[in-house]
Amino acid sequence: MKKFIVYFVLVFVLVLVGCNTNDPAKRIEKLEEQAFATEGAINPEVANDLVSAYCDFADANPDDAMAPEYLFKAVDVSMNLNEPQRTIYIIDKLLNNYPDYPRTQAALFVKGFIFETRYENYDMAKKIYEQYLVMYPDGEFAESCRASIENLGLTPEELVKKFENQ
Repeated sequence: MKKFIVYFVLVFVLVLVGCNTNDPAKRIEKLEEQAFATEGAINPEVANDLVSAYCDFADANPDDAMAPEYLFKAVDVSMNLNEPQRTIYIIDKLLNNYPDYPRTQAALFVKGFIFETRYENYDMAKKIYEQYLVMYPDGEFAESCRASIENLGLTPEELVKKFENQ
């Protein structure tokens, strides 16, 4: 009987240890499922933890191929949480640490967009859009950068009038 109890306790402990892994990728996967469980809505509390998990993974595993991807996902989720300052911080981390990552140019465009639309800091937005055009003259968002530079600071009424005159 004692052997059975010892065996049972040993199996129980092994099961607990096996289920309680500290695998960051599995944690991220679980948080993603929870954050996006409801279609068309995001759970802000879980999404905030998800952004932190993405960034923590990239900090702890800078050479992992998923690090820049997780940072890009963090940018997306942070934008959806309406956290422009945090989003810019993550974009800067992506730009500085992974300049050759294919989606870095999209992140740079988003940074300009944030300064333009959230902060209405048109000088900084213009600077970022121009930086984009220098780095990616034929990039995916080059035309959008040019159009944004041309229309920075215009009200919706001024934009309509401008397009009517063209």
